[in-house]
Amino acid sequence: MHITRINALALIVSLVIGFTATEACAFAGSARASSATEQPEFVLSSFPHDTAAVNFWDSWGARRSGGRRHTGTDILSPRGTRVVAVAEGTVTAFGTNRLSGVYLRLDHGGGWTSTYMHLNNDTLGTDDGSGGIWTGLHPLITVGAVVHAGQVIGYVGNSGNAEGKQPHTHFEIAFAGKKINPYPHLRDVWNRQMRVPMAAITPR
Repeated sequence: MHITRINALALIVSLVIGFTATEACAFAGSARASSATEQPEFVLSSFPHDTAAVNFWDSWGARRSGGRRHTGTDILSPRGTRVVAVAEGTVTAFGTNRLSGVYLRLDHGGGWTSTYMHLNNDTLGTDDGSGGIWTGLHPLITVGAVVHAGQVIGYVGNSGNAEGKQPHTHFEIAFAGKKINPYPHLRDVWNRQMRVPMAAITPR
């Protein structure tokens, strides 16, 4: 009887240890899966406008016409300012439409994309909207082209539903198709690279 009790106790201890080990392995596996699905970091290598004459602020989620919410950051600069790629990437789309005006999208790999909207569509020295898409895009832009950080991809304007407003680029970033507030990324690269006071450019 004494031996039986010892064996029974040993069995219980063994079961408890086995259950604890199984739970620990399950927890560790869950933690690995969670970390594996975390959003990877995306660091901008270049600020989108190649000038110190810039103003931008955090307007993520601000109300827009038609019940829309603002899904990017507006970067104000003089018309014709050079717009550059924020990181190395591949041109996946460009064109023009009623809301975005002249736009361009880059795929940076790892699930990250950047989009540049309201690029120029005016003839030189005017706000006539008659310049066409190639007044807002660099002439070497083609779908599939690989661009490097800081490479000129377009020019600031106010096309699309920004007609009549101060020239600016509506800048967006997205991970796995989900738009993410770009302001912290822009502020970070501005502080790292520009290191000069922002120009007194304000919206009208």
